[in-house]
Amino acid sequence: MSPGKYDNHQGNESSELSQEDVENALEEALELDTQSQIFLEMRKQNLELLKIAAKVAGYSGDHPPLKPGDVKNALRNIWDIYSEVYTWVDPEESQEDEEMEEEED
Repeated sequence: MSPGKYDNHQGNESSELSQEDVENALEEALELDTQSQIFLEMRKQNLELLKIAAKVAGYSGDHPPLKPGDVKNALRNIWDIYSEVYTWVDPEESQEDEEMEEEED
C-alpha cells in the first residue's frame, strides 16, 4: 500500500486539514445555508404578496381569463398594488429605492 495524503502514519501534517480549517469550512457552509434560507424565505414572501395583490386587483377566483390586450394593464395594476403592499412590509427598502430614483433624476 502506497502512502497517501490521508495516511496518518507518515506524519505529514501539511496534507491534513487542521481543526481551524475544518471549523472555517463548517462556518462558511452554515453561513451559506443561512443566506440560502433567507433568500428562499424572501421569495416565498414575495409570492404571497403577489397573490394578495392579484386578489386585491380582482384577478383571482372566478375572474374570467384575460384577453391578450388586457394582460399588460392587469400586470401593471397588480404591480402597483404589490409595490404599495411591499412598502408596508419593508419600508427601509422602499426608502432606498426612492433615494436611488432621486439620484437618477
